[in-house]
Amino acid sequence: MKKALLVMALSGTLIPAHAWAALNYNETDIGYSTTNYGNGDPGLVQFNLGYAKSVSSTTYLDASYGSGTQHGLSIAGDKKMKSISLGAGYHTPLEDTPTSKVDAIIKGNIVAGSAKLAGSSLSANSYDFGTGVRAQFGHGLESSLAVVHARRSNGTYTNTDTFFNAQIGFNFTPKIQMAFGVDLFGHDPVMNVGLRFFH
Repeated sequence: MKKALLVMALSGTLIPAHAWAALNYNETDIGYSTTNYGNGDPGLVQFNLGYAKSVSSTTYLDASYGSGTQHGLSIAGDKKMKSISLGAGYHTPLEDTPTSKVDAIIKGNIVAGSAKLAGSSLSANSYDFGTGVRAQFGHGLESSLAVVHARRSNGTYTNTDTFFNAQIGFNFTPKIQMAFGVDLFGHDPVMNVGLRFFH
């Protein structure tokens, strides 16, 4: 239950991938993710809503909400999970040409997560720090890679995890992008798909 809560809380909260003519850090996104557990437990299905806003030429703020269900975990019923994340990021260009743009990014998040099963509940706060790169090629393709270190605590225990995130996005228009991603938590991969709307 503890590992599932961390996976759910951090899924989809990493590095935004954005628009066309320039790397844009203003977005609203909706997403769907699934987690497959290597220990044979039923998978976690989650819906996500996120928002990011530039506050300067090199910094941005973001927030996200996630709600998920792990169906058939036990005879007691389904496990319900929720998370709220607040974060801030810094970006700087590594390359800026007419055909490609690459940014280096560092980002921090505070995540509050909760899970309920059969009348019992668990809450935990996570603090994560990530670094990675975003790249845009031509007018319709973006990608990003990141490594994230997360520290989680519920007041009685503390543990840490390191995971990797990869995303690829295809722009239908300068304002709409279809994005696919994967978060790698050891043997528990999280697959993400979503739509991003740029503003």
